[in-house]
Amino acid sequence: MRNGSGRAPLGRKVIAPVLATGVLAVGAHLGLNTNLFGGDEVCGGLVSTDAAAAVFPSSGRVSDREGLDSRPGDRLAFTCTVESSSFLPGSDTEHLRISGTRERGDFPFTDDGRWPSPAKVSFFSGGGTGAVGDDHGWVLLPGTCTTAADGPAIIEGYAPEGSDPATLARLLTAVANNAAERVGCGGNGALVPPGALATPPEPQRPEKGVVCGLAGLAFPGPNGQGAAQETVQDAPGPTWACDVPGYAIYAVTQEPRIIEAIRSSPGYEEQPRLVGRQVSGFDPHHVVADCAGTPTYFSLELGQKYHDAVGAPGTPRIQELFDTFVEAVGKRFGCSAPTS
Repeated sequence: MRNGSGRAPLGRKVIAPVLATGVLAVGAHLGLNTNLFGGDEVCGGLVSTDAAAAVFPSSGRVSDREGLDSRPGDRLAFTCTVESSSFLPGSDTEHLRISGTRERGDFPFTDDGRWPSPAKVSFFSGGGTGAVGDDHGWVLLPGTCTTAADGPAIIEGYAPEGSDPATLARLLTAVANNAAERVGCGGNGALVPPGALATPPEPQRPEKGVVCGLAGLAFPGPNGQGAAQETVQDAPGPTWACDVPGYAIYAVTQEPRIIEAIRSSPGYEEQPRLVGRQVSGFDPHHVVADCAGTPTYFSLELGQKYHDAVGAPGTPRIQELFDTFVEAVGKRFGCSAPTS
């Protein structure tokens, strides 16, 4: 409709540019701050953008910058950094690092500064085997992906602070399935992420004269001294662990997939008998014993406070600590005293 002067109403001339500007702004927002116009996968197809986006605490556009970095000769060895970026004011770019590596089967219980203490993570098993904690997690690939030369394969992830552990576990499980399918070692069915995760235990003040809640376990330090706190992983399940900060980390597991990974690792061999038991492992303090027909792994990692106290009155020797540990915790796992 035109007015008497033959010109379009002024309102229509004003609204059209405003609408156009609004459409451009919405399009720019969707393109720069969301994945609406992005691809479905990153990291060479191993990572779903939707699954990765769910891990990031804040919304943004997901990309993988340099893409997948694979190691020649092993398609299960790779790294990829996924980032979530946004041009919204006050937004920071967040990063999610995902990698595939070969590890010694008892890696969750060794203290090389890379893995969270086994007493402070949420383990899961059944359809898939892994653990998450401190924005860091891992999932074990099927045993059919293990090689005699390099051992078991895992998918590992470092997520931004504040990420949901269960969401991270689902993502890592999905990546593990994709990686196994790509290589052709998926076995008999896909890994299944945990439906729920046990809450990691909080540090607590130990009962006087008792270490890790185990009667008969010697304190890993000078006589008469004790730790101010300790963390005990005692949730229902096949894995138990205790962290005495600075002194020692004790761990036991009967989780079948972890035991399989341990036994199929390079360097796994027979070890000296342990309190009368025949054992195999990697050294005298990382071993597998038979407990009422169930293979059971025992581990002792010692901290700097223990090493500083070596030679002080009453400080137990390493083998004494390990022997008393196996005796004390073994009762919980069906490890009766061996018969002569």
